[in-house]
Amino acid sequence: MLKESYVAKLKTLNNDAIKIEVGYPSIFAPSEKLLSDFNELKLKLIDKGMTESKARKKAWEQTNFESRYREQVLSNPKIIEKLKEIKKLSEEKDVYLYCYCGKPLCHRFILMDIIEKI
Repeated sequence: MLKESYVAKLKTLNNDAIKIEVGYPSIFAPSEKLLSDFNELKLKLIDKGMTESKARKKAWEQTNFESRYREQVLSNPKIIEKLKEIKKLSEEKDVYLYCYCGKPLCHRFILMDIIEKI
């Protein structure tokens, strides 16, 4: 079964589970440009007094993070092949996609959606 987690929770996961890092420097990480655009805007919004969660959501929307990331993934045949492998593995074992983000609005959820639709 395909699941998700983040670095701080890795020790709580079943030892038999397959754990796949999707954060930097993984092939699945958002591009440096996308991540930079997102983080710069988020920090500017926080500096203006917005809470972290609201700044995260607004930066996600204003940088078109989801559509840009989907394009990055779907235009790369190597990534698509890896995602197909992950899907096949997840039919037999628990497979966790993990990165550093502990909160929703994370690219690992987009990857899970893409894998489910493959």
